Parts: sequence; C-alpha cells; structure tokens
Amino acid sequence: MDLFWHILFWLSLGLLVYTQLGYLAISAIIAALYKRRVAPAMSEWPDVTLVIPAYNEESVLQSKLENALAMDYPDDRLEIIVASDGSSDSTEEIARSFADRGVRLLDFSDRRGKASLLNDAAAAAEGELLCLCDANVMFQADALKRMVSRLQDTSVGAVSGDVRLKSRDSNFGEGEAFYYRIERALQTSESRIGSMMGVDGGMYVIRRELFEPLAADTILDDFTTTMNVIRQRRSVAYEPQAVAHENGTPTARMEFKRRARVTSGAMQILKRGQWPPLARPVELWQFVSHKLLRWIEPVLLIAILVSSAVLWNSGIFYRIALIGQIIFYLLGLTGTLAVTFRETHLGGIVFYFVMSHVAMTVGIVKGLFNRQPVTWARTERTPTTEKPESTSTAVSQHR
Repeated sequence: MDLFWHILFWLSLGLLVYTQLGYLAISAIIAALYKRRVAPAMSEWPDVTLVIPAYNEESVLQSKLENALAMDYPDDRLEIIVASDGSSDSTEEIARSFADRGVRLLDFSDRRGKASLLNDAAAAAEGELLCLCDANVMFQADALKRMVSRLQDTSVGAVSGDVRLKSRDSNFGEGEAFYYRIERALQTSESRIGSMMGVDGGMYVIRRELFEPLAADTILDDFTTTMNVIRQRRSVAYEPQAVAHENGTPTARMEFKRRARVTSGAMQILKRGQWPPLARPVELWQFVSHKLLRWIEPVLLIAILVSSAVLWNSGIFYRIALIGQIIFYLLGLTGTLAVTFRETHLGGIVFYFVMSHVAMTVGIVKGLFNRQPVTWARTERTPTTEKPESTSTAVSQHR
C-alpha cells in the first residue's frame, strides 16, 4: 500500500511542477528556435464584421461604439453589429442611437446565452471575417488591422490580441497580474510553435467560414471556437501588438465565481471530446500541457496533500512537504481574511493561487454534474480610461 502512496505523491508532484514550470520552460526554448512571423503590408483590407454580444451593457456600450467607430479601419470595410441577449436596461436604445452611423442592432427578446447570440450574429454578418469582442473591451486604433494582417497567412484561421486588464483597481491585482504575465508568455510561445490554446474572448478575429455554430448550452464559447478552428487544420495566432484594454473583475468574490464558471466549461469541453485530433500532435501536446493538466490541478493538489500526510512516517522529506503545504494554504487563508496582506506581492500570489484552485474545485463538481447555467451574469463594468503606457499587462477574463 505504501508503494501506491509513493507513486501517487511523486506522479502528482511531477505533473504539477511540469504544468507550472516545465511546460513554460520547454515552450520558451522551442519557441526561441522560431522567428516571429511578421505580416506583410496589406494591399486591400477585407470586409470585417465586428460583433458585440451585449446583456445589460448600458454603462459601457456608448464608449464601446465610439471606440469601434474610431478604429483605424476603412469605414466601407467595417460592419458593426450589437447583439442584445434580452437586455432589460437601455442597451438597445443606445445601440439604436448609432444606427445613422452604420451600427446594426439584433435585439433578441429572450435571454438565451452567449453561444446562441453568437450563432445568430455570425449568420447575420456580411463580412468575410468576424471580429468578436466584449462590450467593455476598448481597442487601440490599430488593433483590428494588426489582427487582420496575420490572416494573410492562409494556415492561420483565427487571431487573438493582447487584452490588458486594469488589475490594480481590484482587491487581488498583485496575484492576477503575476499569473497572467506567465499566461501571456505561454501564449506567445504556443503561437510560434503550433497554436495558441484558446483565443481571448474579449477580442479575436476568425474567418467566417471557420466559425461553426455552437451548441446552445456551450459555456466556453471562445475555447470551443478555438478547438473548432484547430480541428479544421488551421492554427490560432497570438498578435501581441494588437492591444485592447478593459477593467478587470473588481472583487475576489466575483473572480471566484468567474473561475468556477470557466472550470465548469472546461469539464464540458472534456465531456464532449473537444480537443485537438491526433493528426495535430503539436497542438494536442499544447492542449494537454496548458489546459488539461491545469484544469485537473485541484485534484493533483489534493493528491499531494493526502499522500504526504499518509507518508508522514516514511521520511523527513514527506514531513517537510506536508508542513510546507499547510503553511502555504494558511497564507492563502490569511489573504482571504486580510486584504492588506493580499495586496502585497507574496500575499497576492499565494492568495490568487489558493482562491483560484478552490474555485476550480467547485467548477469541476458543477461541470461534471451540469450545474452551471449557460447565461452569463455580468459584473459591474465601467469603460477603462487607462493609457497604453501605464496599463499592466494581463489577459482578460475569458480563459
């Protein structure tokens, strides 16, 4: 029986270290052997439909539409659609006020969820490319052009940009910013080697013919779309110079709910078998390393904790391991109770790690038992006024 616990401990620890550090290092080394692809100058810009899914977005929609209309993209090549998912505030009135400037409103009376909304908007779109974005994400003027330029490479099916969060206004910003710096490094490496593992739902461009209708109960529409592109033998590229900004989730409680929802969606992905095929071995390796192992990290952490406790009498290493874990989780609890500690670099990182994995545990259970609603509950949003030079780099809330 001791052999079982030894194997469980070392296997779980090895997978955790590989997921947190090993994959990052290996990807960076391999990516260093590849030159970054530079898109040539466009001779003619293709038609693009900008789709803005909206549910009660009155606080940001005016700014979003002004931002969209101010983008550096030919007016006669850009169509803007606001798709309202049964909004009960003034979202639809705001969208209608832009009708004379070319904005189309798709006003659906029943609230059905984002997947159904995207399906209908994609069907109504006239552009050969779709740019899907969130109402609170504000593009830099050249962001759309930079993403579209990458699609001159016919092997690329979708392109995602760098959506930067204004994290310092949240009460867990230190930990979030650290985590997403790592995430962006991974996405940069992945894009060079094979494919980015998941577009940023806040801002990405996809060839319209590659957009497959989503099941109405789809939770992670952006990740499902990514897998659909890869399964059609195209890659998903990350364009770091395509920059947008948004205000992040303001409280840890809201972030907890978001992380739980994302993990529920991940379980849905796994149950449906929506991962890269064997014919795409590089992308399959990236999926397992970046997504699958991350999604099951709570299970690995529980296995390490339990096995090190069982092996207490098997050597000093296991005792140190158990005591170290207890201290680590107590620090996470301290961050939960003391916001001042959470706002320090150490406290923020530990708190965010622990909070995220507790939320992921909840998400695993909800996902396995289909307890996650498909309609999304929006958080309080304000349009960001952050300047590009002073915004902390972090990936948006859709991963």
